[in-house]
Amino acid sequence: MGEDKATLEVRPGISQLDYLLGLLDTVCTKRAICVGSNPGSEREVSHEVDTLVDAAETSGPMAGVIAALRVARGLPVFVLACDMPFLEVAHIVQIANRRDASKLATSFLASDGKPEPMCSIYEAEALPLLEALAAEGRSSLRRFLEDADIERVEVSEGQFLASVNDRVELDRAIKMLRNS
Repeated sequence: MGEDKATLEVRPGISQLDYLLGLLDTVCTKRAICVGSNPGSEREVSHEVDTLVDAAETSGPMAGVIAALRVARGLPVFVLACDMPFLEVAHIVQIANRRDASKLATSFLASDGKPEPMCSIYEAEALPLLEALAAEGRSSLRRFLEDADIERVEVSEGQFLASVNDRVELDRAIKMLRNS
């Protein structure tokens, strides 16, 4: 997309990152943001958050999940991607209420019927398994969720899990949200 998705203003006057942090306020007592492998890429936010650097032994979203689980020290981690503009507080509450701490994670099922790794709650017990996958050079969170014992949360419509990956999708999302 060529720009930081977290800073996009899909809703007038609020960055996507601040919007999502506000949603997490309803179910989380502490929040953090992963900034990839560049510790200098801090963002201005209107919420109190910690900034985490991705785990060095892997890449992509798995690196952020591993970093967050390490810092959480035994607590679950609620993961949201900053490019999901259609999420609402009802979705956050729904997945939090369906959380099954006896499973490795709780995930919404995307429109393709597969778990959505970037809107999931990962339990602490997932950490050693994710670290083992990373050590083997495997970094697909979706594959991990497909193979793991997780709580799968079906949804009647999966539009809220859609991500924005280019300017056309961003413009469409802005128009849809302003017309709703």
